[in-house]
Amino acid sequence: MKPLLLSLAVLLALPACKKDDTDPNGLPPATQEGKNTAGFLLNGQPWLPKASLVGNNPYKVSVVYGPFIRNAHRLGISMYRYQDVNNSQFLTLYLAGTRQSGTFQLNQEINSAVISSPRPSYAVYSVSEPGPDRTFYTGPTARGQVIITRLDTVARVVSGTFEAKVKQDGGPDSLAITQGRFDIKF
Repeated sequence: MKPLLLSLAVLLALPACKKDDTDPNGLPPATQEGKNTAGFLLNGQPWLPKASLVGNNPYKVSVVYGPFIRNAHRLGISMYRYQDVNNSQFLTLYLAGTRQSGTFQLNQEINSAVISSPRPSYAVYSVSEPGPDRTFYTGPTARGQVIITRLDTVARVVSGTFEAKVKQDGGPDSLAITQGRFDIKF
């Protein structure tokens, strides 16, 4: 009877051994299946996309991929968070020369005046709320990195991780973006 009870106790305990994918910060797991998830820590606080409940933008995440200027492949990964019609935030990662998985440095000066040549890879974080809008960029003094772990143009999935320091355009503030991840179908 004791071996039967012991076996039953072991069987009942097995489901408790299931791996828990929950991130302690509330971020989605770093998957590579096109689950349309994304998130990061902004100055240590969880930042998750949120679709607009009003207005005309139902998207939380989006991807633009393809050849643009001079057939240079470029990938744009955007994450949106809408609080209300007057309060929104977004982060976009622009990656130049993306034809496959790899590591992309976000450390170059952005020269918007040179439209005829491809811009370097960079990140932009924007806050629109009552009061002045603020925009933050990566660059030589505010660096970042994106690691594309999957870029599948057949299944149309892009996945990866990222981190960056972004500096306010024309201002003194900077923000830390850490533990970023995305898994998006495009």
